[in-house]
Amino acid sequence: MKALYLTLSIIFTVMLLLISFENNGAQCSNVLLFFYPVRSNPTILFLLIAVLGIITGAFYHAFVSKVLESTPEEDEADFE
Repeated sequence: MKALYLTLSIIFTVMLLLISFENNGAQCSNVLLFFYPVRSNPTILFLLIAVLGIITGAFYHAFVSKVLESTPEEDEADFE
């Protein structure tokens, strides 16, 4: 599960970085979502970014929790 949480958190982080640096100098009328212009109200895009950030944080939290609660003996037991 640790590998899944780490992988998903990295994927969501890359998605957040892609969206945020893509729109670095954009005004509200020129907002892009994965290289496609958003012609409607950009508020939905901002809410989508916020939810994506919450999900990313949840995956990071789950990964850190799994790392801190497991011992090396438990990790070796998974492969037997």
